[in-house]
Amino acid sequence: MQTNELALEAMMPTVNFANRSAAVAGESWGCRIIPDHQLFYVVSGRAELRMDGRVYGARNGEFVYYGPGYPAQLSVTEPTEYFSLHFHWHHESPEPVHPGYRLRLAEFGEAAGDTGRLVLRGGGREDAVMPTMLSVSGLESLLTRMVREYEQEQPGYAYALRGLMMQAISLIFRQIVGGRGRHARDNKIEQAIQAIQNQPGYNWSVAELAALCGYHPIHFSKLFKIEVGRTPKHYIIGERVRLAKTALLQGEKMESISLRLGFTSVHYFSHQFKRMTGLTPTEFRMHGQ
Repeated sequence: MQTNELALEAMMPTVNFANRSAAVAGESWGCRIIPDHQLFYVVSGRAELRMDGRVYGARNGEFVYYGPGYPAQLSVTEPTEYFSLHFHWHHESPEPVHPGYRLRLAEFGEAAGDTGRLVLRGGGREDAVMPTMLSVSGLESLLTRMVREYEQEQPGYAYALRGLMMQAISLIFRQIVGGRGRHARDNKIEQAIQAIQNQPGYNWSVAELAALCGYHPIHFSKLFKIEVGRTPKHYIIGERVRLAKTALLQGEKMESISLRLGFTSVHYFSHQFKRMTGLTPTEFRMHGQ
């Protein structure tokens, strides 16, 4: 398999399309061959990428990634909120070119060329192989800003998109190199994940979560961060923010959401919500409506 290498210091990415949307269970796109690269980030729900005889699943806070080399199909298996980002890793012009102009339908098994393994070079001995599925903490706020720039088309927006995409690439690279990205959830911490998702408003301690999985709290915390990319505390906050989004769009008051989901105050809820999404709860409600 061919290895394609890209140096971060020389990279000039171009964002061709950015949006945030929702899909019902069973909705799919493809099988198709895209002209660029796509990052499909799941805010809530579950998505699957079928490619090269394999199925890659992604749920809350995870994304799937693929390029133009293979026929691929994206689908959602339950109601899903997502970001869809099409981009070139390196392109002279920053001006977006919508992928729909050169996207074509295909069939699985169709020969479309081998893009090979993509390696991101950070200088020195640091490098990162771009995986097909990954969890990256902090990516959602950057995607929110990209969508805003893409939709508003303010003067200089193409260069703003290039800058934001470079930040996203750097974040992905840093977390892969640092061992914080993950390729699949390890069942060793699945009980803790399920407990948090079942009772997101409960004030879980690390010791309680560790006991569910049969680990010492210190070892559990290290394992959790390696597998999920976030500390247990930040994962809990992420789950609460995810549920808060739905509640806000349904018209529930912020005081009620804050109390129900275990935030200590409305102010703390607003602070954590903006930190994770790039929007205040009020801005998010207006944007969603």
